[in-house]
Amino acid sequence: MMTVDEAAGLCPSTRAATPRDVVIVANNIDEAGGAQRWTRSIGDILAARGHRVRLVGLGAVAKPHDYAAEHDGPLPYETSVLHPRPLRAVAPPSPYQRVVQPAVSLRRARWSALQHRGAAALSGILAPLDPRNAVVVCVQVLAMEWVALADTRGIPVIGMSHESYSASMNSTRGKRVQTLYRDLPRFVALTEQDAIDWTVSGGMNNATTIANPLPLPASGGADPAAHTCVALGRLSQEKGYDLLLEAWAQAVLARPETDWRLRLYGDGPDRAGLEAQAARLGVADSVVFEGATDQVRESLLGGSLFLSASRAEGFPMTLLEALSCGLPCIAFDCAPGVREILRGDEPDGDGTTTVNGVLVTPGNTETFGYQLGRLMDDAELRAKLAAAAPGSVARYSPEVIGERWDRLFDLVQR
Repeated sequence: MMTVDEAAGLCPSTRAATPRDVVIVANNIDEAGGAQRWTRSIGDILAARGHRVRLVGLGAVAKPHDYAAEHDGPLPYETSVLHPRPLRAVAPPSPYQRVVQPAVSLRRARWSALQHRGAAALSGILAPLDPRNAVVVCVQVLAMEWVALADTRGIPVIGMSHESYSASMNSTRGKRVQTLYRDLPRFVALTEQDAIDWTVSGGMNNATTIANPLPLPASGGADPAAHTCVALGRLSQEKGYDLLLEAWAQAVLARPETDWRLRLYGDGPDRAGLEAQAARLGVADSVVFEGATDQVRESLLGGSLFLSASRAEGFPMTLLEALSCGLPCIAFDCAPGVREILRGDEPDGDGTTTVNGVLVTPGNTETFGYQLGRLMDDAELRAKLAAAAPGSVARYSPEVIGERWDRLFDLVQR
């Protein structure tokens, strides 16, 4: 993540013409996940543009990421948490559950009461703000359930989804987005294709697009000759580390003398199973489970390639971080955001080599492993892709994305 000094050091034109109170509400603001890093990054950018920014999380987390350590000075925004402990949402019970599982109804009633208390706290945060010069940005649809219960006093609310249209519609979140975001002045998707899908297939007439900003300066610096692959993210099913280990085993076992290593940065519920899988596949000696890190940029700069085997994504911050550091990426083409970042607008079949990496059909570990081995063997191609990587994401610079948010604020305040 860039520091506030770096954000403020952009050209003078990056100052907003109309400074506003901007309240950004997210499920939580303290983990190291993609949505949380987006929230912190956009807080930096908007504060540097002169806005008065407050980040609000619904609940606390067990192991908060030290975002303050990533700044050379104090954080440029206020932070608040509506509930002091981690949250576990409870879905409305079905009619059958109400009859045969009364405890579910009781848990739902407790969850509803907690939501109303949180919404009252959010109302208190919004109460001093002038509705004519304030805006609420809701990062996820769960957060919108709390915002919808709060007294926003006429302050415009902008809704967001940080996953693809298809991922939303393959879960309960799709219908909730349609219900809770439909009447908002604007609903922000992360890619043009997702905005089109929400409009045409999802029946939303308020969808627009603003991509994620670069969370790190696009200055390169990684070493294509380091013979290290890096993966970064929560060790959970949706991130596909089991698929990544299958592909890694294919590439490494075909090169028994290789000195390449895979470093996995992150923690999560699947860690023990993944460590066992690496041992079972015979690659435990070449896979290093580094755990969670506060030093994202330093971790990336130690690599030569970045690997993403996610089953679903929105507009992944990790790809932006890796490319900013000069790491070519191999990724499953699991969402329009992945394709847009890796410049795969015109795919040429499975294993398409783009200007800054390789796109692979989702779940095809055989092709992923083949492409990984190809880049491990081809130092010249790695160096070419690494040189192109930082420039390929310049269109997501903080000044570009910050200006787009300011134009959106102007629109909803008319």
